[in-house]
This record gives sequence, structure tokens and C-alpha cells, in this order.
Amino acid sequence: MSSEVEILAPAGSFEAAVAAFEGGADAVYLGLSDFSARKAAKNFSKEELRSLKTLAVRQGKKIFAALNTVIKSSEIDSALDAARFLSDIKADAVILQDIGFASILKKLFPDMALHASTQMAVHTVEGVKFLKSHGFSRVVLSREVPLDLIAKIKKEVPDMELEVFVHGALCYSFSGLCLASGIVLGRSGNRGMCAQLCRSYYETEDGKKGYFFSCNDLEYKDFVQQLKFAGVDSFKIEGRMKSPEYVFHTSALYRAMLDRSDYFDALKNSRICFARAETLGYLKNFSGENLVSSKYPGHRGVKIGVCEKKLKDRFFIKTKYSLGIHDGLLFFKNNDESRPFNCSVEEITSASGKNLKIVGDSSRVYVKTADLPEVGDEIYLVSSRSLERKKVNFASFPQWKKNISLSVSVRDGRFIQIKSGDFSCESEEIAVEQSENQNGFKDKFVEILKNSADSFYFSEEVSFGESCENIFVVPSILKKIRTDFYEKYAEFCDTVFEEKKSKVLNSFSVPENGSVPEIFRERALMNPDGEIPFFMPADPENLLKTVGGFLTVPLLPLMKESEKYLNKINIIIAENSDKKILVGLSNLGQLNFALEHLKDENIFFFIDFSLYIANEFSYSFFKNLLGEKLLFGYYWIEEKEDVPQFSPEIITLSGFNPPLFVSAGCFERSNGFKKCSECGGKRSERILKNCGRVFKVVSKNCVTFMFMKT
Repeated sequence: MSSEVEILAPAGSFEAAVAAFEGGADAVYLGLSDFSARKAAKNFSKEELRSLKTLAVRQGKKIFAALNTVIKSSEIDSALDAARFLSDIKADAVILQDIGFASILKKLFPDMALHASTQMAVHTVEGVKFLKSHGFSRVVLSREVPLDLIAKIKKEVPDMELEVFVHGALCYSFSGLCLASGIVLGRSGNRGMCAQLCRSYYETEDGKKGYFFSCNDLEYKDFVQQLKFAGVDSFKIEGRMKSPEYVFHTSALYRAMLDRSDYFDALKNSRICFARAETLGYLKNFSGENLVSSKYPGHRGVKIGVCEKKLKDRFFIKTKYSLGIHDGLLFFKNNDESRPFNCSVEEITSASGKNLKIVGDSSRVYVKTADLPEVGDEIYLVSSRSLERKKVNFASFPQWKKNISLSVSVRDGRFIQIKSGDFSCESEEIAVEQSENQNGFKDKFVEILKNSADSFYFSEEVSFGESCENIFVVPSILKKIRTDFYEKYAEFCDTVFEEKKSKVLNSFSVPENGSVPEIFRERALMNPDGEIPFFMPADPENLLKTVGGFLTVPLLPLMKESEKYLNKINIIIAENSDKKILVGLSNLGQLNFALEHLKDENIFFFIDFSLYIANEFSYSFFKNLLGEKLLFGYYWIEEKEDVPQFSPEIITLSGFNPPLFVSAGCFERSNGFKKCSECGGKRSERILKNCGRVFKVVSKNCVTFMFMKT
């Protein structure tokens, strides 16, 4: 069990990062302008990140940087440049989704800590073990992993750090398995551009309407001790799109919960800043509880009272919390959550008619708003000007610089030589005078080398040869020598990096085997039940299809009971030893299973579409792992144009209708359409309409799939 649990807060901006530290967070996670799974967040420039690094070092805090998107071949160079910058500023870890990119980083930056993003959809002991064996030091578990499985994972893999989301938004689809935004709108969630179709309004064929996929927000505040006991190393707060105020108060909430101190104000303020209806999600079981609010999907703040009566342009309330002019309110007309009204406080008056700017809790006042609630309507406070934080300018913080060790000597009494590692630079001929002060030159040059102006580098570790004693050099000349050295040193580092990068990239071999039979482009031929593309735990063996001479077994990427599921696959393999079997791998948690079958002459593999091969390095990783047993892989399914031909073993899909959502929650049960006793895991279907589009939702074995209706 961890002695100390880290509070990890979101930083969508420099202001949010500062707020996180002030609120009690031990670390922040953030993105650069590219390769971040929250592209719409403000994110960080290099200058901002260097300023934040200075602050983090001063306060003993950590910075985790997200490069957690699918990365195309054409982007590898720029992604590696971003990773180099993160390595140079000594980011405490890099969060990744792309396994091929991770394998490059492991070679190029062996000391860099790698964290597996929740976008990797890791939710099993097998998946965590696999990542541990391939250089990851931490895994961000899927939000669907229940408490008992978290404890089991920690027990089985005690030396792997576990990071768990404890607060904030919950996606309807399993993270990393959502194709909805990418397929429907061309804005891939795997590229940080999710359009949140799950928050949209849908209508069923029989006229039922609602936000059927809009999940409530996680709130694990009452379970922090249980999570700590289970072995969680880091409590992660969702919210890189949220305000600094939210980040501050939510960080303060979990700091108070961990410290067992009073948390009432922090909870209230966090909810005022942003809060949907709260849920424990999947914490108690892998099928989830209280997942969806189908009538209202948005921020609802905190309840402050009830409309007791109303006049022409105002209503009367006994407010539970303080209230001020321009604060934001929400109410539902006749308490009908399908009829939300947002408004601002325009005036506050006492019962005697006195105008007030702000009132404390338990005040009985009239409130003027543009829209008025009905008597009995509950009133929610959704913004408060009293919580607004002062703006923070990153330029007020010094930019972090990389400290390098230097040695200085003087050659022939005319040239100053500076060395750092394998790099050496000699000045032009200069005038070196004799001095009675033995250390005068050294003291002055140390000061100048430490104050490196605009350079990324500086030095406070300088050694001097005997030739540097009892001499004097004009300070202006020393400053020029310093500037020239740091510029040339930066160029040297660039050259060394480019050479090393080229060498590492060239070390990845791309298969040159024969082409894959055309029949495998028709992925739908493998679909066990005609529509769902994966073999599910309760499916009978006779649903498996024979394609291209192989009995095909496309594994399910979401495994609620992974051991039982994989054991079932082993039984199928054993009972069909006389057949060639082609197993489709769709989750990293299945790779150790594949390794166990490499010696079986009749077993072969393919990389299914949910593992997102978008560059040759990803496929090279899988190929090096599985060798000739890996026959082919499907190219990243969301990319429709300019597909690179980096291997004949990579094929694109044609005429295939993939699931847009794969969810561990049951659509029928989550929306109150059916009880478990009515279903028994049997297949259920519904047709939904949204903005002129038509979808089919299939629930089966307590898993939900959504498809475009064709």
C-alpha cells in the first residue's frame, strides 16, 4: 500500500496549473499545443512550460506531459521534437497512447518515465503486466475498473504505479475505444478533437427523447481511503477543459479528504465551479451504477434553496449559501430536468426592499432574474464571482534553464576553451591580461556563465584549469564568449539529437513479406453475430466464422472477466487443434496471451482495428513481438485519406461499419428501459435519431455498441 498518495490535477492552462499547486495538488498533467488528447484546451507553449517548471521545482511539485494521441507516420519527427523538449526540461513523465511511439521514446530517451494513458484502454492484470515488461512505470487505469480489480492488479503487479480517475467527467464509451466523433464528424477523440456526441440529444423510434449517453461525473471523495488501501498511487482529477477555479477547489477537496480535514467549503466551491450529477461509476462493479442523466447533461452547481414565491420580476428564496450580483443560477421549470433555465442575478433585495450586493447563507431575499422559476422549483448556484481568481502571468516567473557542467581553460594565453561533455568550443583570439587576483577571472566568468541571457542552457557547475589563475579578461568579451558558446552548444545538441533520432528510427524494421489476401479487407466477414465485430464471452463457438481458410477469433477489446474470457479462447483453440486459427488482438491485455501461443503451429494473429496502427513503428513493435505469427494488421480506421503504404501487411478496411461506442455499461439498464431481470444478457436493439443521422444501439452481455445505421 502506498504511504503517500499523489493528487494529480488537470492543467489546461498556466493559470490552472498554478491553481492546482495552490489547492494542494502534488502534480499536474498538461498538454503541449500538439499531440494532446485535449486539443481544445488552452494547453502550453514551450515558454509557459519552462516558467511552470521553475515554479514546480521551487515548490517540489511534478509535471506530467501528455503526448497521448494516435500519431501518424508523417508526424513522428515533430512528435519526437516535442518529446525531446520534455526530456530537456526534465518533465517528470510523459503520458502516451501510441505503443509504437512509446517504443521509440524508450530507445531515444531511456531515462524518460513513461505513463500509459487511459486511451490505451488498460483494464486488466494482463494489460498492466505487459506494459510493465515494456518499460512503463505507471498506467492510468480505465475509469471502468472497479475497486476490487484495482486491488487485484496492485497485488499482482506491485511495482507498477496505478493512477485512477477519482473526479470529473466520465465517458460513455470505454476510453480509447470511441470512434464516434472521428467516424461521424471527422474529429477524432483519439486525436484530441472529440466533439462529444455522447452529450447530444437523441430520440428513439417509439418517441422517447433524452441525452441517453451523457454520463454523470465521477466523485470518489468518500472512497479515498479505500482506494489508498487498494494500492492506488495517484488520484487523478479530470478537467483540462475546466477553469482554474474548478482546479483549485477540487484539488483542495481531495487534499482535505486525504488529510481527513474539513472539506465542506472545498466540495461546495468545486461543485459551483462545475458539477454534473455525481456518480460512483464503475467503482463497485464493472457494469456501473447511476451512469446516465438522460434529461439534463450539463453543469448544475449546488442547490441553494427553493423558490418560495414569485412577484412580477423576481422570486423569493432562503438561500443556503452566499449569493451576489452577477452570480449564475440554474433552475428547471416545474422541476422538469428537460426544461433548464440559466440566468444571472440582476438584483438582490431584502424583504423590506433594501438593495443588496451580496448576502450570506440563510438569508431570505428577493432575487431578480431575466427568467423566473415556478414556486417549488429548486434553485442551483452555477457560478459565483466570489470564487474568481486573480489572473496569473507566466512571464512573471523565470523560465527554467538546463544546467550543464563546464570546464574552462586558456590556451597559449590568447584563447579561452570551454568544454561540456563531448563538445568543445574555443574563442577567437582575445587579450588576456595578468592580474594579482588569483580568482578574479574565475569568479567573474562563473557569474557570466550562470546568467545566460536568452539561452536555454546555463551553468553553475564550472571547473577551471591552472591557466585561468591570475588573469583578467574584459567582462564584455566574456559575455560574447558565453553567448557564442551557448549558441554553438545548442547547435551541437541539435546535431547529436538528429543523428541519434535517425539511428533509432532506422533500427525499426518494417516487414517486407508478401501481400495479405484481399478477403481480409472485408472485416465484416469475421463478425460473429453479423454486426458485432468481436467474439463475446457468452457467444457459442458456432458463431465463429471461417475466412480465408482460417477459423477467425476476433477478441473483444473490453474484458470484464479477462481470465475467464481468455480461458474460454484457450478451450476453443484446444478443441480446434486440427484447424488453422486466426486470432484478432484488440487490446494490449491480450498480447501476453498471444506470446503464450507462439509455439502453436496452427495459431496465427492479426492486429484488429481497435489497436490503431497509424505508423510503421506501431506495426514494427507488434511484428517484433510476434514474429511470423503476426500475419497482418488493420490501419487506423479513422483515417480515410492519404494512407501510407509502409508495409504490405498493413491493410485498410473496406465496407466495414465499426462500433462507434463500446461501453461497459448497458444502454437498456442505464436509461431505465429494461431491468437486468428482463434481459439476462440477451441482445437488445434500438434505433436512435440525432441531427438527421440514424444509429443502431445494440446491448448484449452487459456491453453496449452503437453503430451508424446503414
